[in-house]
Amino acid sequence: MRRSREVAQESSAGWLRIVITLVVAVLFKQMPWSGWALTLRPDFVLVVVLFWALHRPSRVGMGMAFALGLLSDFQDGMVFGQYGMAYVLGVYAVQYFRLRFLQFDAAQQSAQMLPIFLLVQVLVLVVGWLSGRSPQGINILLPALSGALVWYLIAFAAQSLHGRNALRQ
Repeated sequence: MRRSREVAQESSAGWLRIVITLVVAVLFKQMPWSGWALTLRPDFVLVVVLFWALHRPSRVGMGMAFALGLLSDFQDGMVFGQYGMAYVLGVYAVQYFRLRFLQFDAAQQSAQMLPIFLLVQVLVLVVGWLSGRSPQGINILLPALSGALVWYLIAFAAQSLHGRNALRQ
């Protein structure tokens, strides 16, 4: 009985941590960015969704990625489903390579995540072109670089605080 209560408390604490980080990511995305900061702004929601899809795939999966992608579409005024589709593709790629990613430290994970961030940004770019909305041009790929940098910072902090294997499910 005592063990099940501990598991329930750990489970609710895990959900709370996920929800708080997602809310913070949405708020960061909502901040008033301008100039080069806007051009280089990483997709905070994507970074957090992919982080939790890697470390807690039973809790954050493609459904949540699609829902948060629709929220990002609404926030940015894009074609509805553009980010939703891209986020689902990113989560699929992370879950496909999950065991590989978990073997790396923060710097190696960041380097391995860069192609996924680029893939997501390219999909957003292509869907924007197909919908008739002209995207910002090639500058849309710059957030992939800053996303990889933010990934490094988050992964390094998580590994420093919890140990390298503590976040594995």
